[in-house]
Amino acid sequence: MASRNNSGSEPTSVLGNIVAFIAVSVVAGVVAAGLLVPPAAAAGLAANASIGWFKSLPADMEMGPLSRSSTVVAKDGSEIATFFAQNREPVSLNQISPNMKKALLSIEDRDFYDHGGVDPWGIVRAMGNNVLRPSNRQGASTITQQYVNNLIIDQQVRAGEQASTIGADKGIVDKIKEIKLALSMEQEKSKDEILEGYLNIVLFGGQNYGVQAASEYYWGIPASQLSIAQAATLAGMVQSPNYYDPQVNPEASVQRRNVVLDTMVQTGAITQQQADQAAREPLNLDIHPTSSGCSAARTAPYFCDYVENQVMQSNSFGATPEERLATLQRGGLTITTTLDPKAQRAADTQVNATQPKDDNPDNVSTALVSLEPRNGHIVSMAQNTNYSAAEGTSNTTYNFNVDSSMGGAGGFQVGSTFKPFTLAQWINAGKGIKASVDARRLHYPADFRWKASCLPNGYKIEPGDDGNGFSFQNATEGYARVMDVDYGIYNSINSALYAMAADLDLCEIGELTKAMGIHDGKTGDPVDTTVLSSLLGGSVDISPMTMARAFSGFANDGVMCEPRAVTKVVDYTGKNYDVPGDSCQQVIKKEVAQGVNEVLKQVLVRGSGYQRSIGLPDASAAKTGTTDNSTQTWMLGYTKGLATASWVGNYEFGSRSLNGLSIGGRTGGSGTEWVDGATYAGGQWQNYMRTVAPDYDTSRFSSPTPSVMSARK
Repeated sequence: MASRNNSGSEPTSVLGNIVAFIAVSVVAGVVAAGLLVPPAAAAGLAANASIGWFKSLPADMEMGPLSRSSTVVAKDGSEIATFFAQNREPVSLNQISPNMKKALLSIEDRDFYDHGGVDPWGIVRAMGNNVLRPSNRQGASTITQQYVNNLIIDQQVRAGEQASTIGADKGIVDKIKEIKLALSMEQEKSKDEILEGYLNIVLFGGQNYGVQAASEYYWGIPASQLSIAQAATLAGMVQSPNYYDPQVNPEASVQRRNVVLDTMVQTGAITQQQADQAAREPLNLDIHPTSSGCSAARTAPYFCDYVENQVMQSNSFGATPEERLATLQRGGLTITTTLDPKAQRAADTQVNATQPKDDNPDNVSTALVSLEPRNGHIVSMAQNTNYSAAEGTSNTTYNFNVDSSMGGAGGFQVGSTFKPFTLAQWINAGKGIKASVDARRLHYPADFRWKASCLPNGYKIEPGDDGNGFSFQNATEGYARVMDVDYGIYNSINSALYAMAADLDLCEIGELTKAMGIHDGKTGDPVDTTVLSSLLGGSVDISPMTMARAFSGFANDGVMCEPRAVTKVVDYTGKNYDVPGDSCQQVIKKEVAQGVNEVLKQVLVRGSGYQRSIGLPDASAAKTGTTDNSTQTWMLGYTKGLATASWVGNYEFGSRSLNGLSIGGRTGGSGTEWVDGATYAGGQWQNYMRTVAPDYDTSRFSSPTPSVMSARK
């Protein structure tokens, strides 16, 4: 019984296929009848009552837009990186070798210039075959139909939809939809326009879409220079782009190429002698890889990453992350940025001179970011790592210069570079920089009341870890004495800093730092300056970008601008996208900024960074910073035209000391020497600013008012 059932199933299947074939033939016959006179085909089909549902299909087919790569450029127009999902460079038909046109038409659609967009008998034949031989399906699509199909898919992908199937594996409804759109296209566009569009959209293996991208990828030549053999190779790939990819499957590619050459002889496109000669040629591939995104950036990959994060977080480029990514990878954008190529080269040179990324046995991290105080434009951003997610101590995609929300490491403890904010509040409270403070105290008892108006009792009590109060040390012995405020700051004396804080409101220091944009680089929260360790930059992690922006407010007479990386975004059609413009506001009083500048100028003359002068004694200012045990070291410095944060420290080993490590080919912190902000971070800052600062404003800082220069408290 089992045998009889099995033997009876095959005839049933055949009968079903025959019935299906008859049904398909009826529909196909109607279609074919309407196609015999191409100019009237679309009207005839639409009017036929037997396929009334046909009326619901689109009346015409638009050209695109095609997916195009986007380019990020520096402010001088030089390329930084490209983004694409499809590597494509559209060209006009006259920029494509005649060999390519002949090869494609010979193998894909030899009657292209004679038909009205479809091959009616080919469709009937393919439909019948696909019913009777479902495992060996046929498409029978003309160049116009293939072009329509590719356009539909391109539009679907750009819209974030599921792409339709390319090739022969289509249902009857999909096939007839394709036919109608092809007919409509033929009525709207010339044959040359259709052929040009097709050659710019079709896939030629991997991510190479369009003949120009494919020519550049496989042989490093423009499409206009394709030989007969090269053109036949590409034309042969259209049927199965990845299977006939000459890089992946060279033997199959050669066989397919030779089939194309034979068809070119049959159609009279070339002679038999030309075909024989081309068939003897090796593939002679000269692969020119084209990579997408910041990992392939020609310069400034971490700045590129910062720009990418800005695009991906902006509603100007789409309502969802998926839409924004599609715009970036397929929208043909030119993204003009603020990057200064000369400054970027100098930054790259210095971070790798401090500690080369490819010779870093102790995995010491370096970074530098620089911006213009007058407008917030970021001119450089560098660090001593490779922009890569691959394993390896020199590889990371984390940007050391920015917050976690922008793809960054989230910052580091900033040490004494935080002290100028207490100085700023000192001046803001009406006190003079020549006032004396009692810096002899290295201990404040547990019952000492630190003024803090934002706390419930209006003050803060710090019992310390042992309950005996708050204790600390100066970096160098011999400075526990009475001194002027400016002297205490430019020499970075901790006891002077806390003597100042003891005479201020801790909450008002916090209000000022918040106004200057200081925040935790991982959480985005403002710094709680009622935590006494925060006044020495030890309570939270702050990014170099945040610190550079804040110090730019001092350089710009109290006006601070938001960091800006992108100045213009326009797509290939000329459409402009909304991007934030310069955004600046007065965050501290002008006289406060002038007073801070007056004090920080001395850091480079006689203070903690005296050896890091850049030859502009009245037009440059800075502050060094070193955390406990020399874990993180900093130099924050500026002129009127440029504010730069320089950092050397530990990214992966946050609590490790830099003392005794191999840095720049020598061991830091040996003997009585120890690593501080002026050592490596300071040298990095100095060499960079000597190179770049003269290209920007180096005029003198304005002088403080007499009250700021006074000794009043």
